[in-house]
Parts: sequence; C-alpha cells; structure tokens
Amino acid sequence: MTPADFIITLAAILVALAVAAVMNLKWLRVAQRVHYLPGEVGRNQRLWFERRPIGLLWWAGAVVLAIVSFQGPEQLGLAALAWLAAVAPLLMFPTPWRLPLKGTTSALQWTARAKRVYGGILAVQFLTGGLAVWLAGPAGVLIPLLLAANLTDLALGVLWQVERKLSRKFVVEARRKLKRVGPQVVAITGSYGKTSTKGYVAHIVGKAHQTVASPASFNNMMGLSRTVNEHLVIGTSVFVAEMGMNQEGRIRELCELFNPDIAAITVIGEAHMERLGSQEAIFRAKAEITEKAKTVVLPVDQPELVALIEKCRREGKTVITVSGQGNKADVIVDPDRGLVTYGPDASSTPMAVPPFGHGVNVAVALGIAFVLKVPQDEALARLADLPVAAHRAEVQKMPDGVWIIDDTYNSNPVGAARAIDDAAALAKERGGPLVVVTPGMVELGPVQFQRNSELAQRVVAAQGALMAVGLTNRKALVTGSAGAAQLFATRADAVTAALHAAGANGVILYENDLPDHYP
Repeated sequence: MTPADFIITLAAILVALAVAAVMNLKWLRVAQRVHYLPGEVGRNQRLWFERRPIGLLWWAGAVVLAIVSFQGPEQLGLAALAWLAAVAPLLMFPTPWRLPLKGTTSALQWTARAKRVYGGILAVQFLTGGLAVWLAGPAGVLIPLLLAANLTDLALGVLWQVERKLSRKFVVEARRKLKRVGPQVVAITGSYGKTSTKGYVAHIVGKAHQTVASPASFNNMMGLSRTVNEHLVIGTSVFVAEMGMNQEGRIRELCELFNPDIAAITVIGEAHMERLGSQEAIFRAKAEITEKAKTVVLPVDQPELVALIEKCRREGKTVITVSGQGNKADVIVDPDRGLVTYGPDASSTPMAVPPFGHGVNVAVALGIAFVLKVPQDEALARLADLPVAAHRAEVQKMPDGVWIIDDTYNSNPVGAARAIDDAAALAKERGGPLVVVTPGMVELGPVQFQRNSELAQRVVAAQGALMAVGLTNRKALVTGSAGAAQLFATRADAVTAALHAAGANGVILYENDLPDHYP
C-alpha cells in the first residue's frame, strides 16, 4: 500500500467509524424495542424501505460511490478518491429515511444490557469493516454501514447466549425462592387478554389468598424471575405469572422454572403470526402452558381450545371449562344477557359484566378463582370494581365533555372490533360523533393488510371518522375506508384534529399506538 493509499484508507476508516458509532444508535434503539430478538432489526429496516423507498436512494447512492472509489487513486486521483471515501459513509447516515436517531415515544434506555449490546454491535462492525478494507481497499469501509441492520442482528445472535448466562444467577435465585415460599403458581397465556386477566385474577382472589402477580407485562424469564426475587415473601400463597412467547418452546421453558399448578389460556388469535407463520404454530406454542399443569382452565369458545380440553382430559388433568359468550361450561359469563354462572353446580346470577371488557377474560379469571376455592359471593362481588389495565380500553371523560377510550396497548383484531363497537354504542348514546385514531395493527404477518382493512371498514360501518396515523398500515386503512380515512404523519397531529372533530358530545377511540421506530 502506497503512502497515498494509506492516508486515504485511514481517512475513510475514521469517517466511517464516526458515522457507524452514531448511526448504530438507531439500530440499538430498535433492538431494544424488539426485546433484542435476532432478526427483528433487519425486519424493521425492510419495513422502512417498503414504506419510505426514498431511503433506498441514499443506500444506492452510497453503493455507487463505493464502486467508483474502488477504482483507486491511479484512475481517479487522490483528491477525488478522498472526497468519495468521506462522502459515501455520510450518505448512509439518514438511512432509513426519517427513522429518528434518539426517538421521542421510545427513547433509548442506557441499561447495562444496552451498553453490552452496543459494544457487541460496534465490535462486529469493526471486524467486518477491517476485513472489507483488507480485501477491497477504502471502498470496504462502506460494507459494515450498508449492512448495519443485518450486522446488528448478527451481534444480537452472538450475544443471546451470553445474556442467558449472565441472567442465570437471577433465575437460580428465583427458583430457590419459589421453592422456599411455596405458593400455588397460576400461569396465564393467550394471544391477547393475558395481562387484563392476570389483573382480574389478582383482584378476585386477593382477599382470600395473599397474592403476588407479575407487574405490567413482565412475562419472560427475566421479568418473572425479577418478580419472584423482589416481590414474593413468606406467606404468599398464590403467584400469578403471565407467560408470553415469541417462538415455540419459550412457554415450555418458562414452565420448567415456574411450574404451574393451574394453567390457563385466554384466546388463540393472530398475534405473533408474523414470527410464527401460522395459526397452528401459535396454538402449539400457547398449548405448552398445559403440559406440566395438573389443573387447566380453558375456554370452550374456540374449536382449537375445545380440542385441547379433550386432550388434557385424556391425560388425566383436572379441566375447568369457561365461556365468555354464554356457551355451556363450568363457569359462564354471558355479557349480552348479564348472567354469570360460577361452577358446574351453580345457578346463573344476574351480573353486569363491566363495559369495555372481554367476557372471556372475566370468565377465565373466575375459573381460576373457582379452582382456588374463592367463595361465590366473594368472587362475584369483586366483579363490581375490576381493575382496568393501563391503555386497555380505559374510559375517561374530559372536562370539555368529550369521552376518550384509550385502547392503545398492543391492539389486536378481536379487541379492536370490540372497542369500535363499544365506542360506537357510547357515541350513539351520547348523540355525538365517533372518531377513531389509529396507526393500525402490527405483527399479523400475511393477514395484516386484510385485518387493518377490516378495521377501517368497521369504523366506516359505525359511521365513524377514521384518522390514520403514520405509514405502517396507511394503504390498508385507506383501502378499507374506501378513501375516507384522514391521513396524519404523527399521532399528535391526529389528536388535535380528533378533539376538534369530536366536539363536546363526541367519543374518541385511540386504537393502538405504535412507537416511532415504526414508519
């Protein structure tokens, strides 16, 4: 390498290092939002390129400059090559176009894990860049920048086992404490409704049993271990564990540590379709929760769960059936008729199921309470003031008269349909307009366009005004509304318009809210 080549290469590397160090903060923030799952950062980049193709122009421009700079100083001259080596990395900085560096709705949290992951990302990029420069000269500095999202996924994959080993001591501590305290473990999963159901269970059984429930959405190995380590005390008789998953085998792994005495499933839906690929795979993953449990609480309202009920019975498990739609079961919640049946030998009791809730969640919670021998009078009395999980159909009357329904957490097709119907009924009762603000639903894989189109159709059928936020599902929402959807770049803009459109008598439904790592 000549002195001129060395100077150019060094300059290009320094510029690329500076750009990479800052640019990788974007992908680190995305990685944190997707729970550091390998493969999800690249998926997010593809979504941005699909929704904002202009980002591909910057990417392509950098590729062209890299190819040109590969010609070397003999063909281009030292000054031209130095300029190309400096400018090409800078072209990568705004890619993907308008993905914010710092974020507002989902700012990067500098946890110990985030720092380790950032170091891992930089190490993978620098190794890749060094190899590329050795093979291709100054043009090689662009390779790690062009592949930044993919290399982030590679780093996450490498670090995954490292993180598992680092968390091992907390898991071991949780296992020991769980054995020492000895509570009955109630495990709850489902495509949706598990967080609300967990809250209902803790509320209904909390008077009869000293109960600890995993907070918020602490539903993975570290979250549940932390709950046990920090909240379980001698005397705790019931531990309610929400169990989430992102692939088959995850819930089985959780059950190895938090061996459930009682296992329950709320509903099998299309959430996780993007990662698992099919309804059958989702069912298999959720059904893992029943494998080690002696008692299971399952709804009869879905054919898949009816089949699982029969399987569990053949295996000798105690099965308590429930229904949130008034179907025949051991525990029945009939929202339409306002009746609740608590136990196979009980008679129906008139009981208003709380509005803006899902009958199946209440039914599963009552089924668990029945297994835990909570007296009927006590269990039904607790239904009068069931807690509402944050951002899950929270209803609030504003000082100016407008009613707001906040259903912004992890929207799903079933919940969204119910929320729209309930909001439309409330708007009709108040004699005001219905306004629905939504970015649409995500993680639905091949059915995402269809489900968002159906959501828009439902709003239009309810004579509501649809305000579509962002680009992620814009095409589907516009298609479903036959072009009637009003379009907004940000939720803040849509909120201002919604308040104006609703007036004093209106109802505003905020259905889902995507963090700003979505386009």
